[in-house]
Amino acid sequence: MKKSKREEVLKLLETDRDRSNASVAREAGCVSSYVHKLRKQVRSRAEIHRQDEWIKSLLLDPWFDGDIYDLTQVAKKVGCSYRHVEEIYAELKAAQERRESTAQATSVSVPATGLSAEVKRSYVETNDLPPAPVEVVTRSSILSTARSYITRDRQADHGDAEDNFSRIAGYWSLHTGVTLTATDVAVMMALLKVARIKQNPQHVDNWVDGAGYFACGGEIANK
Repeated sequence: MKKSKREEVLKLLETDRDRSNASVAREAGCVSSYVHKLRKQVRSRAEIHRQDEWIKSLLLDPWFDGDIYDLTQVAKKVGCSYRHVEEIYAELKAAQERRESTAQATSVSVPATGLSAEVKRSYVETNDLPPAPVEVVTRSSILSTARSYITRDRQADHGDAEDNFSRIAGYWSLHTGVTLTATDVAVMMALLKVARIKQNPQHVDNWVDGAGYFACGGEIANK
């Protein structure tokens, strides 16, 4: 009997959270103090749900590394235990693995198309190994490959992205007679990739490079 009363009260509270305890108690046939107790539980569950959704949004960030340090930082930011974040991360990872398994079974495997000429030349000149080509194309694989391109430690060879783009902007400004900025360079390089995508949308590297240019431009614009 008490269980049915509990369910009835919870249903009424979820339907109208601003309704008074006395009004809910009259309809459910119980005392106001019992409604007050359940209302606190409902509030607590809602807060936990919001906290969990916040944790998930942080863990699903494309640039999240997933190591112990990152999990600790998420727990500190949200204000919960490391173990709770670890459990949610394990659930998300398991769900991602299931999705990727399904995607591999149902999606078309795209043959590697090779690196774009300028990227390939850059790796040859620096005697560096590029990341593996994208075989199964998903939004996650595109972003992770782009990240591997732009976060490799090659500043000693090519300089900081902002300095490099600013230098290019200076050359282009002299050539065109229009004042350009480092962010303009990032956008225009991304537009170059868009033009190539128009010609051959199946060439994965253009999508990857475009994402990389936008990421660099976003960082420069917000420094």
